[in-house]
Amino acid sequence: MAFWKGTRKNVTPPKIDDIYESPAHLIRRCQQISVSLFADELGELGLTPIQYASLLAIRDHPEIDQRSLSKIIAIDRSTVGSVLRTLEGKKLIYRTVPRDNLRIKTALISSAGEELLNRSIEAIAEVQRRILEPLETNEQQAFLSLLSKLVAVNNAHSRAPLDLKKREDYLKNECEDNV
Repeated sequence: MAFWKGTRKNVTPPKIDDIYESPAHLIRRCQQISVSLFADELGELGLTPIQYASLLAIRDHPEIDQRSLSKIIAIDRSTVGSVLRTLEGKKLIYRTVPRDNLRIKTALISSAGEELLNRSIEAIAEVQRRILEPLETNEQQAFLSLLSKLVAVNNAHSRAPLDLKKREDYLKNECEDNV
């Protein structure tokens, strides 16, 4: 039985076989596979998954500041700074200092950034399909539901938690815009 289930007295470190069955290891492996599939499908665009998520968030939240961006895509503030510099260097976004707050910079997507997102539509969908492809349709739905539950319940334990309030506000505004 697996070490992490606590079915045996944990007086010695786990065995390597225990690690292969542990949730943390399996989640890490899924993340590695996901990044690899992302690179396979979108590698020619020269973006990482975090840069891609940032670009989507900047498009969906024009004039977003660095702190808010880090909260809605769940990455730490120092990482988001380097991501923004990279996206700006690639001319996918531009940043400005708002007149009402000279201490921050806000980001806007550029036309090149919009074009890149438009070119990536099928490729990003293919990444998702390839990740879930080994599972039956009902297993895909169950997997996504359980994974979403794990992420939501454990969000507070993250070193860079997703700001669920900002996400809910965004979703609420989207629904109102579509009415």
